[in-house]
Formats: sequence, C-alpha cells, structure tokens
Amino acid sequence: MSVELIIIDLDGTLLRSDLTVGERTIEAIDKAQKRGIAVSFATGRMVSASAKYIEMLNLKLPIIALNGALVKSVDGAKPMFHKPISENIFAKILPELAESKASTTIVLGDNSFGWNIDENIRSKLSSWIVGIKDIEPEQSPAKPTIAMVAGDEKPVRETYEKIAELGIDGIQFFLFPSIRYYPMWYMEIRSAGVDKGVGVEALQESLGIAPENTLVIGDYINDLP
Repeated sequence: MSVELIIIDLDGTLLRSDLTVGERTIEAIDKAQKRGIAVSFATGRMVSASAKYIEMLNLKLPIIALNGALVKSVDGAKPMFHKPISENIFAKILPELAESKASTTIVLGDNSFGWNIDENIRSKLSSWIVGIKDIEPEQSPAKPTIAMVAGDEKPVRETYEKIAELGIDGIQFFLFPSIRYYPMWYMEIRSAGVDKGVGVEALQESLGIAPENTLVIGDYINDLP
C-alpha cells in the first residue's frame, strides 16, 4: 500500500535535543508534500506551542494536539475533533488539584490557565503549554481539554494518589518523570479513551485516508494508541 498520510511526533522524534529540525528532515518533508503526501503532527503540545514548526514545514492540515484530545489548525478555526473532560467528572477532581502543592495547569482548547506556578515551572512547561493565565482554582474552566500537574516528585505523586483514590470513571491519568527536566515530574489528566490514536483516526476520517495508507512516527509511550 502507498503512503498517503504521514503523522510525526515532535519532541524526541522530529525535533533534535535543542528543539531544532534538521535540514535533511525539512527537505524530506518538503519532498513528501510535493509528491502529494499529507503531513501532520501528533504531539502532547498545545497547537500554539507547535506553531513555529507548522509554519517552518508549511503544513496545511490540522494537527493532533494534547495527546489526541484536540485536532485543530493553527489558524484558529473550529476544532476538527475535541474530547474534553466532562464537567461533572472535573468537578470531582478539582478540589484535589486546588489543594495540590505542585503546579496545576488547565488547558481548554488552545488556551491555558493555572495556579501555584512559579517562573521556573512556567519556563520548563513553555515548550508544551504556552501563555498560561494565572487564576484561582474556582475560576478554572469547567470542561478542560486536559489538566497537568508538575513539580517535584513528592507533591505530584501525592496528588496522583489522591485522585486515584477517588476511583472516578471517565478519566485517565498518567504519572511520569520529565525526560528533559528531571527531577521534575508530571501528572497528565485526560478524558478516558483519549490518546494520539483517537486523534489519528479523526484526521484519517476527515481526509478519507485508510490506516494502511498512514505512516505514524513516534518515540515514546504516548505515541502508542
């Protein structure tokens, strides 16, 4: 089967350790697009945090952002796909996020909000989550796309364990160390069933491209459906 769609992870795959794109990679993507192959990204980043690479590579498709919870163009158009955390479920976990001693970031579409965020954490998150507006927990969006807790392992793990103890269906949450900024840790919360594979399926369906005609390239566990 011929390849009609290429979807590439950013951090650790397309991007080098200094967050640049190699010349050979730029040339290869340009050649693919000139041959009529569609190219997009699948990333944990916000759309706006991916914008410079979208522009650099002259990508025309929406990208799969926030680990599959959002499929959207950089131009501000209505999302092709969006699966936020439901309002009633988020209301149950918000008290734990409000009391967390780690930094909490709430992302709704391509807008971000947060509390208890110092400049060190803000800087380290800036490759993925940009333009964080400082708010109080009670001002949080009611149906966020994702929630992220970041900081030292102990407070992040404590928040993870408290949310896990609630036994709530309808969400999934992941605890993991930062590769780039260790010993910083993260917990990411998304709606149940959301991953990059869901975003890939949404993009394939919109383009009428079958899975067997799609090449997906990644390097980490969040690149597995």
